Amino acid sequence: MKKTLHIGLLFLALLLQPLACREKNAAEPDGYRTANAVALQWHQLLLELERHTPGYRAPVTARMWAYMGVAAWQAALPGIPNALSLETYFEGLPAPPRYDGPFSLPSSLNAAYAEITRHFFPTAPPYLQDKINALEAELKRTNQPPSDAATQSRSIAYARKTAQDVWRWAVTDTMGHEGFLYNFDRGYVPPSCPGCWQPTGAHPMPALLPSWGSVRSFLVSDKDVPLNKPIPYDEKAGSPFYAQAMEIYSMSKPLSDEHRWIAEFWSDDIPGLTVSPMGRWISIATQAIAHAQLPFPQVLELYLKTAIASSDVMVLCWKNKYQYNLERPESYIRRVINPDWTPLHDSPPFPSYPSGHAAMGAATAEVLRTFFGDTFPITDRTHEGRTEFAGKPRSFGSFQEIAQENALSRLSLGVHYRMDCEEGLRIGARVGQRVASFPLFKTEAQISSLE
Repeated sequence: MKKTLHIGLLFLALLLQPLACREKNAAEPDGYRTANAVALQWHQLLLELERHTPGYRAPVTARMWAYMGVAAWQAALPGIPNALSLETYFEGLPAPPRYDGPFSLPSSLNAAYAEITRHFFPTAPPYLQDKINALEAELKRTNQPPSDAATQSRSIAYARKTAQDVWRWAVTDTMGHEGFLYNFDRGYVPPSCPGCWQPTGAHPMPALLPSWGSVRSFLVSDKDVPLNKPIPYDEKAGSPFYAQAMEIYSMSKPLSDEHRWIAEFWSDDIPGLTVSPMGRWISIATQAIAHAQLPFPQVLELYLKTAIASSDVMVLCWKNKYQYNLERPESYIRRVINPDWTPLHDSPPFPSYPSGHAAMGAATAEVLRTFFGDTFPITDRTHEGRTEFAGKPRSFGSFQEIAQENALSRLSLGVHYRMDCEEGLRIGARVGQRVASFPLFKTEAQISSLE
């Protein structure tokens, strides 16, 4: 019988697999297995929230995941020996309150996720608001040791204060705060010039987040990773720019079954139908975690770093999109090559260069590579069982291979030039490398100096 594993069941299967495999690991600290379950269940619900809450487009969603990661990390500090508090890196983030005595790691983590999630999703549909409350209550009930209610209460109070501090810090990023409420800027007037982006397609929309390049970065800014300029615009047949457009046009005449599968498999930017591009990589990361059976501190570190890398590269990418304002292939091809041509996917309402999909995928893949190695066979089952599009699982030998296919899928869709994808891959890898290198645990030398 054909397996139809949707994303909720996928997470449940992944949740149970690593826990069962670790039952014999007596050296694992108390609470780690349960804390892993807490983190995975909240990530499952967050994927549902970002999919069905209006306004959670790629940059906004990446920022949300990053603050979720910060709140979770800070809430877990008393239960992770030698972990560094993040105010070390983030100016303005308050240090967490001092905590002494017995600590319930799962209870703290659950309370932190619930607190910060409510702040980020006040406009979620009512049935999802109910799910937030229900998950918090269920995990609180199942995580409480029968004889230690006082420890749970103290741990929850610590987590709520910590998550509230993270939220207050998030609010000070005025350009990014509540970005889900103002996706489209109807007052933005794009420049009018040859090759400059203008709203495109059968249902043109105003520019998406034209000021997102001013959102606060976490660890990597545009000064750290300068962008290469795009190929000079040219409508002359045979020119390098013309060749970029012709590659897309030729690929589409007709689009092969393989290219269509790849295009639809990676088209994670359709609100309500799919998770966001960042949510897709959270799903991939979770599948890798289950396969490798990462211990809890590394799970939390992995989620945090993948989200920060994605958020930072989205700020960098969006700043450059609106700096270069390059038109989409659809506009160029219809004007210069064939006026009747249409892409497989509607052109997104923002400039083309560089590709955000490519940049986010490369940044996340680089972080994943540092945890799991250069070679890591994995089958992505995020969309398994979906019938609305080609979601049949695809297998890969490394995260770099996944990032490459994700990037080049944008050519098959007809929404990006190859140069968009290649530059996105380049800057994404640079950002991912920098974020992956930030230490989140005290070194032996630091520990000795404190003793």
